[in-house]
Amino acid sequence: MVGGVVLASLSPALGPLLVAGLLLVAAGLAKLDRSAPTALALARAGLRVPDGAVRALGVVEVAAGLAAGGLGGPAGIVVAALYLGFACFTARQVLQARGGEAADCGCFGEAAAPVGWTHVVVNVLLAAGAVAAVVVGADGVAAATGDQPVATLAVLGLAAVAAAGVRALLTDLPAVRALLGPAPGSSKP
Repeated sequence: MVGGVVLASLSPALGPLLVAGLLLVAAGLAKLDRSAPTALALARAGLRVPDGAVRALGVVEVAAGLAAGGLGGPAGIVVAALYLGFACFTARQVLQARGGEAADCGCFGEAAAPVGWTHVVVNVLLAAGAVAAVVVGADGVAAATGDQPVATLAVLGLAAVAAAGVRALLTDLPAVRALLGPAPGSSKP
C-alpha cells in the first residue's frame, strides 16, 4: 500500500492466462476471417455447424481472450472451460483418426494443421493455467499497468512470444512432420 492506495501486483499466474488469452484472440480472429476450416474440422467429427455458429465461436474466443488479459483471474473460468472443451474435441479427433489420416484442427483458420495428442495436452495445460489464475486471483493487465507499466509490458511481450511458440507447436510443427512422412523405424507406411 502506498499513500492509502493498494497497488496491484503482477501474479506469476497471469503469464499462462495471457498466453491462453492471446491464443484465443488469434484463433477467434481467424475463425471470423475464415470459418470454413473450422466448420470442416467439425463436420469431419460428425458435427454439422453453420458458418454463423463458427463465427459466433470466434467472437466468444476473442471476447474471452481480451477479458483474460484485461481482467485476469475472473475471466479464467471461461478460458478454462473453452480449453477443456477444445481438449475433449481434439481427443475425439485423434481417436477417430487412428489408423487413418490425421484430422485437421481448424483452430487458427488453417486447413492443413494435423491434430494430435500434442493439441490435447496443450489445451489441458492452458486450461490448468487459467484455473491457476482464478485460484490465486491474478489481477489482469488493466489493474497492474498503472503501478508497474514496464513490468506489464515485459509480461505482455513474453506472453506474445510464448503464444506464437504454442501456435507454431500446434500448427506448423505437425504440418512439417506430415510433409516429412513417418519417422525412421516407424511402423506406419
